[in-house]
Amino acid sequence: MRTFILFTITILLFSCTGKKNSNTPDTTRSQTPQKDTTQSNMEVLNEDKHYIGFVEKFSPSKEDEVYIELYLNKANISTDEYYQLEKLADSLIYSDDENSRHKFPTGLAPKHFDLRGLSKLAVYDKNNKFICHAHFVRAEYLSETIFSNFIAVYKTDKKNIPDNCYAISNFDQKPEKINYSITKDTLLTQKILTELNVPKSYNGLEDSGTHFQFKDNGMHISVINSEKDAYLVSVTGEEIKVLYKSTEPEYIIDLQVIPLVKNKYPYLLTRGGTPESDVMWTTLLYYDGTNYSIAKRQRAE
Repeated sequence: MRTFILFTITILLFSCTGKKNSNTPDTTRSQTPQKDTTQSNMEVLNEDKHYIGFVEKFSPSKEDEVYIELYLNKANISTDEYYQLEKLADSLIYSDDENSRHKFPTGLAPKHFDLRGLSKLAVYDKNNKFICHAHFVRAEYLSETIFSNFIAVYKTDKKNIPDNCYAISNFDQKPEKINYSITKDTLLTQKILTELNVPKSYNGLEDSGTHFQFKDNGMHISVINSEKDAYLVSVTGEEIKVLYKSTEPEYIIDLQVIPLVKNKYPYLLTRGGTPESDVMWTTLLYYDGTNYSIAKRQRAE
């Protein structure tokens, strides 16, 4: 998701030099639906792929609608190409002084966006309790005050779902039971910081590190944010091992343990950001047998 956010910031910087408010819908965009120029190939929605990500709510709230952010099929895209993609969004769905939503043509959506396995979402709350299913409706372009993005919109079986939910797509299995508790142990945080030889923890989860203790084996997975890097560290007895270290400046502000296991460790879903900035993104991590690695396009490996 970081790619979209970075492009949004670039677009906003360019917009600041123009005459038009960046929150105003583009007057060059047609307000009537355009005829799709390619054959619809929405069967990709039903592929046996499992996307795992946070579920977002609209502002203002829509009782039975939620959305997830979409990945582009094309790995690298220029600012001009992004502008052209934005202009393909046709009919206006909603608009106010700060937000607007435009439908993206159904026939073009599979050509530009990674829709694999996104037909249906199983929605869970932060305690891994199943809430409801949500069904794909369409792709849209969402323009908000700070960020804009391409999204997949879903209708939920239940209205007004809780905040801070996540979803697993095309998933009808019973999740594995993972018993853990969350602690804010500052002494354990300091012990890890000393072992890592890094400065005092920096921002993020309660500013002092967050520890997930797994009851079955007594292991902790700890989130530690240093001044520049984010760490995930396992603590078993006196043994401390780094499971993940960010490859660029990052801090983790939220972490969700997913009740799916790979190589005896659960999937982890994080919200991260660049220190001293508004740039944020979501990352799905899986255990590769040695460390936690980033899952491509938030699909279960």
